Amino acid sequence: MMENAELEAFKAIVDYGSVTQAALKLNRVQSSISFRIKTLESKLGTRLFERSGRRIVVTAAGNELYGYASQILEWVAKAEASFGQGSGPQKLRLGVIENFTLSRQPLLQRIMSNPIALDIDVTLGNSTYLIDALESGICDAAIVGAGIAPAHLTRLGLFEDRLTLIYGESHAPVSLDTLDGCSFLVNSRQSASQRNLKELLTLHRATPDRIVECGSYSLLFSQVANGAGVSLVPQALVEVFASTHKVISLELTGPYATFNTEMVFLDASLGSAARRLTEWILESEACEVRSTVGQRVEMSHG
Repeated sequence: MMENAELEAFKAIVDYGSVTQAALKLNRVQSSISFRIKTLESKLGTRLFERSGRRIVVTAAGNELYGYASQILEWVAKAEASFGQGSGPQKLRLGVIENFTLSRQPLLQRIMSNPIALDIDVTLGNSTYLIDALESGICDAAIVGAGIAPAHLTRLGLFEDRLTLIYGESHAPVSLDTLDGCSFLVNSRQSASQRNLKELLTLHRATPDRIVECGSYSLLFSQVANGAGVSLVPQALVEVFASTHKVISLELTGPYATFNTEMVFLDASLGSAARRLTEWILESEACEVRSTVGQRVEMSHG
Protein backbone atom coordinates (compact mmCIF):
# COMPACT_ATOMS: atom_id res chain seq x y z
CA MET A 1 0.00 0.00 0.00
CA MET A 2 1.34 3.41 -0.96
CA GLU A 3 1.87 5.94 1.83
CA ASN A 4 1.14 9.67 1.62
CA ALA A 5 4.73 10.48 2.63
CA GLU A 6 6.02 8.43 -0.33
CA LEU A 7 3.71 10.22 -2.76
CA GLU A 8 4.67 13.57 -1.23
CA ALA A 9 8.39 12.83 -1.74
CA PHE A 10 7.76 11.63 -5.30
CA LYS A 11 5.71 14.71 -6.23
CA ALA A 12 8.28 17.07 -4.71
CA ILE A 13 11.10 15.57 -6.82
CA VAL A 14 9.03 16.04 -9.97
CA ASP A 15 8.00 19.57 -8.96
CA TYR A 16 11.44 20.79 -7.94
CA GLY A 17 13.65 18.73 -10.26
CA SER A 18 15.96 16.93 -7.82
CA VAL A 19 16.17 14.98 -4.58
CA THR A 20 18.19 17.82 -3.05
CA GLN A 21 15.55 20.45 -3.75
CA ALA A 22 12.72 18.13 -2.72
CA ALA A 23 14.45 17.53 0.62
CA LEU A 24 14.85 21.28 1.18
CA LYS A 25 11.22 22.04 0.33
CA LEU A 26 9.88 19.25 2.53
CA ASN A 27 12.38 19.94 5.33
CA ARG A 28 13.65 16.36 5.11
CA VAL A 29 17.10 14.81 4.78
CA GLN A 30 18.03 13.53 1.31
CA SER A 31 18.46 9.93 2.48
CA SER A 32 14.85 9.94 3.71
CA ILE A 33 13.56 11.17 0.33
CA SER A 34 15.66 8.58 -1.56
CA PHE A 35 14.51 5.75 0.70
CA ARG A 36 10.84 6.67 0.23
CA ILE A 37 11.26 6.63 -3.56
CA LYS A 38 12.99 3.22 -3.47
CA THR A 39 10.18 1.87 -1.29
CA LEU A 40 7.52 3.32 -3.59
CA GLU A 41 9.21 1.84 -6.69
CA SER A 42 9.43 -1.52 -4.92
CA LYS A 43 5.72 -1.46 -4.09
CA LEU A 44 4.74 -0.49 -7.65
CA GLY A 45 7.27 -2.79 -9.31
CA THR A 46 8.48 -0.09 -11.71
CA ARG A 47 11.06 2.69 -12.07
CA LEU A 48 9.74 6.20 -11.54
CA PHE A 49 12.94 8.07 -12.39
CA GLU A 50 15.96 7.54 -14.64
CA ARG A 51 19.28 9.36 -14.69
CA SER A 52 20.33 11.45 -17.68
CA GLY A 53 23.81 12.73 -16.89
CA ARG A 54 23.46 14.65 -13.64
CA ARG A 55 19.72 15.10 -14.08
CA ILE A 56 16.91 12.76 -13.12
CA VAL A 57 14.11 12.27 -15.61
CA VAL A 58 10.58 11.07 -14.87
CA THR A 59 9.68 7.79 -16.60
CA ALA A 60 6.38 7.17 -18.37
CA ALA A 61 5.15 5.33 -15.28
CA GLY A 62 6.24 8.28 -13.16
CA ASN A 63 4.27 10.71 -15.32
CA GLU A 64 1.18 8.57 -14.92
CA LEU A 65 1.64 8.33 -11.16
CA TYR A 66 2.14 12.10 -10.86
CA GLY A 67 -1.49 12.77 -11.79
CA TYR A 68 -2.76 10.29 -9.22
CA ALA A 69 -0.37 11.54 -6.54
CA SER A 70 -1.44 15.17 -7.05
CA GLN A 71 -5.12 14.29 -6.69
CA ILE A 72 -4.58 12.04 -3.66
CA LEU A 73 -2.50 14.61 -1.78
CA GLU A 74 -4.97 17.36 -2.62
CA TRP A 75 -7.89 15.33 -1.24
CA VAL A 76 -5.92 14.36 1.88
CA ALA A 77 -5.12 18.04 2.54
CA LYS A 78 -8.81 18.96 2.12
CA ALA A 79 -9.91 16.16 4.46
CA GLU A 80 -7.37 17.17 7.13
CA ALA A 81 -8.46 20.79 6.89
CA SER A 82 -12.13 19.82 7.09
CA PHE A 83 -11.71 17.61 10.16
CA GLY A 84 -9.08 19.70 11.93
CA GLN A 85 -6.24 17.20 11.42
CA GLY A 86 -3.82 19.62 9.79
CA SER A 87 -1.31 19.26 12.60
CA GLY A 88 -0.29 15.88 11.17
CA PRO A 89 1.30 12.87 12.88
CA GLN A 90 4.05 12.92 15.47
CA LYS A 91 7.43 13.38 13.76
CA LEU A 92 10.62 11.42 14.47
CA ARG A 93 14.07 11.87 12.96
CA LEU A 94 15.60 8.40 13.08
CA GLY A 95 19.25 7.48 12.52
CA VAL A 96 19.92 3.97 11.21
CA ILE A 97 23.16 2.03 10.66
CA GLU A 98 23.72 0.52 7.20
CA ASN A 99 23.73 -3.03 8.55
CA PHE A 100 20.11 -2.57 9.67
CA THR A 101 18.94 -1.18 6.32
CA LEU A 102 20.36 -4.23 4.52
CA SER A 103 19.67 -7.13 6.86
CA ARG A 104 16.25 -5.92 8.04
CA GLN A 105 14.92 -4.01 5.06
CA PRO A 106 11.35 -5.40 5.39
CA LEU A 107 11.28 -4.20 9.00
CA LEU A 108 12.62 -0.78 7.98
CA GLN A 109 9.85 -0.49 5.41
CA ARG A 110 7.30 -1.35 8.10
CA ILE A 111 8.87 1.28 10.36
CA MET A 112 8.49 3.93 7.65
CA SER A 113 4.81 3.03 7.16
CA ASN A 114 4.10 2.29 10.83
CA PRO A 115 0.48 2.13 12.08
CA ILE A 116 1.16 4.26 15.18
CA ALA A 117 0.92 7.68 13.49
CA LEU A 118 4.62 8.53 13.32
CA ASP A 119 6.07 10.55 10.44
CA ILE A 120 9.63 9.21 10.25
CA ASP A 121 12.66 10.66 8.46
CA VAL A 122 15.70 8.38 8.15
CA THR A 123 19.37 9.36 8.29
CA LEU A 124 22.03 6.75 7.51
CA GLY A 125 25.48 6.56 9.12
CA ASN A 126 27.83 4.55 11.31
CA SER A 127 27.13 4.22 15.04
CA THR A 128 29.57 6.94 16.14
CA TYR A 129 28.21 9.45 13.64
CA LEU A 130 24.61 8.73 14.65
CA ILE A 131 25.33 9.13 18.37
CA ASP A 132 26.93 12.53 17.57
CA ALA A 133 23.89 13.42 15.42
CA LEU A 134 21.60 12.49 18.31
CA GLU A 135 23.48 14.63 20.83
CA SER A 136 23.68 17.59 18.45
CA GLY A 137 19.94 17.53 17.76
CA ILE A 138 20.07 16.26 14.16
CA CYS A 139 18.31 13.02 15.16
CA ASP A 140 15.70 12.25 17.82
CA ALA A 141 16.61 8.56 18.05
CA ALA A 142 19.09 6.15 16.49
CA ILE A 143 19.36 2.42 15.86
CA VAL A 144 23.05 1.69 16.52
CA GLY A 145 25.45 -0.97 17.69
CA ALA A 146 25.20 -1.54 21.43
CA GLY A 147 27.78 -0.41 23.94
CA ILE A 148 29.03 2.91 22.57
CA ALA A 149 26.28 5.35 23.61
CA PRO A 150 27.12 7.52 26.66
CA ALA A 151 25.35 6.80 29.94
CA HIS A 152 23.05 9.86 29.88
CA LEU A 153 21.21 8.53 26.81
CA THR A 154 18.32 6.08 27.16
CA ARG A 155 19.08 2.70 25.57
CA LEU A 156 16.68 -0.14 24.82
CA GLY A 157 17.96 -3.39 23.31
CA LEU A 158 16.55 -4.48 19.95
CA PHE A 159 18.36 -7.40 18.28
CA GLU A 160 21.19 -9.88 18.67
CA ASP A 161 23.01 -10.92 15.48
CA ARG A 162 25.76 -13.47 14.85
CA LEU A 163 29.04 -12.35 13.31
CA THR A 164 31.12 -14.43 10.90
CA LEU A 165 34.51 -14.19 9.21
CA ILE A 166 34.39 -14.09 5.42
CA TYR A 167 37.00 -14.35 2.67
CA GLY A 168 37.04 -14.93 -1.09
CA GLU A 169 37.53 -18.24 -2.89
CA SER A 170 40.85 -17.02 -4.31
CA HIS A 171 42.13 -16.08 -0.84
CA ALA A 172 44.32 -18.50 1.11
CA PRO A 173 42.23 -20.62 3.52
CA VAL A 174 41.53 -18.77 6.78
CA SER A 175 41.23 -20.12 10.32
CA LEU A 176 41.35 -18.51 13.74
CA ASP A 177 45.01 -19.55 13.95
CA THR A 178 46.01 -17.90 10.65
CA LEU A 179 44.67 -14.37 11.16
CA ASP A 180 48.08 -12.85 11.88
CA GLY A 181 49.24 -10.80 8.89
CA CYS A 182 45.88 -10.85 7.08
CA SER A 183 44.40 -7.75 5.48
CA PHE A 184 41.11 -6.87 7.18
CA LEU A 185 38.35 -4.97 5.42
CA VAL A 186 35.87 -2.96 7.49
CA ASN A 187 32.76 -1.02 6.59
CA SER A 188 33.78 1.89 8.84
CA ARG A 189 36.41 2.40 11.52
CA GLN A 190 33.71 4.20 13.52
CA SER A 191 31.21 1.34 13.61
CA ALA A 192 30.35 -0.47 16.84
CA SER A 193 31.45 -3.83 15.40
CA GLN A 194 35.08 -2.70 15.49
CA ARG A 195 35.06 -3.58 19.19
CA ASN A 196 34.25 -7.17 18.20
CA LEU A 197 37.10 -7.18 15.70
CA LYS A 198 39.59 -5.85 18.26
CA GLU A 199 38.51 -8.53 20.74
CA LEU A 200 38.86 -11.24 18.08
CA LEU A 201 42.37 -10.11 17.17
CA THR A 202 43.43 -9.73 20.82
CA LEU A 203 42.21 -13.16 21.89
CA HIS A 204 43.94 -14.86 18.94
CA ARG A 205 47.08 -12.70 19.21
CA ALA A 206 46.78 -11.57 15.62
CA THR A 207 48.15 -8.37 14.10
CA PRO A 208 46.60 -7.38 10.76
CA ASP A 209 48.86 -6.52 7.87
CA ARG A 210 46.51 -3.58 7.34
CA ILE A 211 42.90 -2.49 7.95
CA VAL A 212 41.07 -1.06 4.93
CA GLU A 213 37.95 1.07 5.35
CA CYS A 214 35.49 0.44 2.48
CA GLY A 215 32.72 2.90 3.31
CA SER A 216 29.85 0.56 2.39
CA TYR A 217 29.03 -3.12 2.74
CA SER A 218 28.45 -3.42 -0.99
CA LEU A 219 32.05 -2.42 -1.70
CA LEU A 220 33.32 -4.50 1.21
CA PHE A 221 31.70 -7.70 -0.07
CA SER A 222 32.91 -6.98 -3.60
CA GLN A 223 36.51 -6.60 -2.39
CA VAL A 224 36.36 -9.67 -0.16
CA ALA A 225 34.88 -11.78 -2.97
CA ASN A 226 37.78 -10.68 -5.18
CA GLY A 227 40.32 -11.93 -2.62
CA ALA A 228 41.38 -8.55 -1.21
CA GLY A 229 41.18 -9.64 2.42
CA VAL A 230 39.15 -10.93 5.36
CA SER A 231 36.19 -9.28 7.10
CA LEU A 232 34.09 -9.74 10.22
CA VAL A 233 30.43 -9.14 9.30
CA PRO A 234 26.90 -10.05 10.45
CA GLN A 235 25.86 -13.45 9.12
CA ALA A 236 22.61 -11.91 7.82
CA LEU A 237 24.60 -9.79 5.38
CA VAL A 238 26.27 -12.89 3.91
CA GLU A 239 22.77 -14.03 3.00
CA VAL A 240 21.87 -10.59 1.60
CA PHE A 241 24.87 -10.56 -0.76
CA ALA A 242 24.88 -14.31 -1.51
CA SER A 243 23.51 -13.88 -5.04
CA THR A 244 26.01 -11.19 -6.07
CA HIS A 245 29.20 -11.82 -4.09
CA LYS A 246 30.39 -15.37 -3.41
CA VAL A 247 32.38 -15.62 -0.18
CA ILE A 248 33.45 -18.36 2.22
CA SER A 249 32.18 -18.04 5.81
CA LEU A 250 34.00 -19.15 8.96
CA GLU A 251 31.51 -19.65 11.78
CA LEU A 252 32.51 -18.12 15.11
CA THR A 253 31.57 -19.12 18.66
CA GLY A 254 33.74 -16.82 20.79
CA PRO A 255 32.59 -13.83 22.88
CA TYR A 256 33.31 -11.58 19.88
CA ALA A 257 30.76 -13.41 17.71
CA THR A 258 27.66 -11.51 18.86
CA PHE A 259 26.63 -8.05 17.66
CA ASN A 260 23.81 -6.36 19.56
CA THR A 261 21.67 -3.51 18.24
CA GLU A 262 19.83 -0.98 20.39
CA MET A 263 17.61 2.07 20.11
CA VAL A 264 19.18 5.15 21.69
CA PHE A 265 17.31 8.37 22.44
CA LEU A 266 17.14 11.45 24.69
CA ASP A 267 13.42 11.76 25.44
CA ALA A 268 12.51 8.77 27.64
CA SER A 269 8.95 9.85 28.47
CA LEU A 270 6.26 7.24 27.90
CA GLY A 271 4.57 9.23 25.13
CA SER A 272 7.74 10.16 23.26
CA ALA A 273 7.95 9.17 19.60
CA ALA A 274 11.21 7.29 20.16
CA ARG A 275 9.85 5.15 22.99
CA ARG A 276 6.60 4.46 21.12
CA LEU A 277 8.56 3.35 18.05
CA THR A 278 10.88 1.12 20.09
CA GLU A 279 7.96 -0.60 21.80
CA TRP A 280 6.20 -1.05 18.44
CA ILE A 281 9.34 -2.58 16.87
CA LEU A 282 9.77 -5.06 19.72
CA GLU A 283 6.10 -6.04 19.63
CA SER A 284 6.12 -6.28 15.83
CA GLU A 285 9.15 -8.56 15.87
CA ALA A 286 7.66 -10.67 18.66
CA CYS A 287 4.55 -11.16 16.52
CA GLU A 288 6.73 -12.17 13.57
CA VAL A 289 8.52 -14.76 15.71
CA ARG A 290 5.23 -16.16 17.05
CA SER A 291 3.86 -16.35 13.51
CA THR A 292 6.97 -18.14 12.22
CA VAL A 293 6.92 -20.62 15.11
CA GLY A 294 3.22 -21.26 14.49
CA GLN A 295 3.84 -21.95 10.81
CA ARG A 296 6.62 -24.42 11.66
CA VAL A 297 4.37 -26.22 14.14
CA GLU A 298 1.62 -26.49 11.50
CA MET A 299 4.11 -27.85 8.94
CA SER A 300 5.44 -30.43 11.40
CA HIS A 301 1.89 -31.66 12.02
CA GLY A 302 0.88 -31.45 8.35
